[in-house]
Amino acid sequence: MNTIFTVARNTFRETIRNKVLYNILLIAFAALVLSMSFGDLSLFSRAQVMADFGLATMSVTGLLLAVFIGVGMLGQEVANKTVYAVLTKPVDRDMFIFGKFLGLSATLLLNLVLIAIVFYISIFMMGIALKITTFYAVLLILVEMAVIVSAAIFFSTFTTPALAAIFTIGFYVTGHLNDLLNIGDEQKNSVVWSLMLKVIYFVLPNLEHFNIRSRIVYDLGIPDGYIAGAVLYGVLYASLLLIFSILIFNRKDL
Repeated sequence: MNTIFTVARNTFRETIRNKVLYNILLIAFAALVLSMSFGDLSLFSRAQVMADFGLATMSVTGLLLAVFIGVGMLGQEVANKTVYAVLTKPVDRDMFIFGKFLGLSATLLLNLVLIAIVFYISIFMMGIALKITTFYAVLLILVEMAVIVSAAIFFSTFTTPALAAIFTIGFYVTGHLNDLLNIGDEQKNSVVWSLMLKVIYFVLPNLEHFNIRSRIVYDLGIPDGYIAGAVLYGVLYASLLLIFSILIFNRKDL
């Protein structure tokens, strides 16, 4: 365990020195501040616009952070072969992967918390009452980003950093369109095509489980047990991706 935390601590220190991270944060902060004026240009109330735009900003920012720091850290280390210096020490490959995941997740958590603080300050300045559901939404975004980080690590174990970034973004987009695959499966008469869509539907994650923006914006309410189920779903899927990452990384000739 000490080895895992050592790798995680070093990963955290390296990522927070990344200039790309601060550029993404600056853009996110500017977008949240500018969104305070969007309510006057919309048919919806300022509270609805701010909640929808703010949560969407956190989700997209989390994706960019996960891609750049996730793929950037492990992918570059493998590509530049600097990972040799770590693995020649008494560090098992599985501990290395888990440590990287914890360090990247800690960096992502810190940055999303900072964005959430700006989001809540913006809401407070607009005189909008805070709802407990917005905290649930931020929690699910954090869980979703943990899944994206694990996906970035998974792709980085067997491909180049550029391809891993593309695959991770595709993973995010496809995960949010997963429900459409199920609809397409029901509308297709071809058995082969229907089977292919069904396999894709069940293999890829349904990231819409982590998206409750519409429920918050339109005040639809959240079913009992939904948050706990979504968190468990994210933990299980992230764990599965990390297991596959370890299996591939252990077989990798370094």
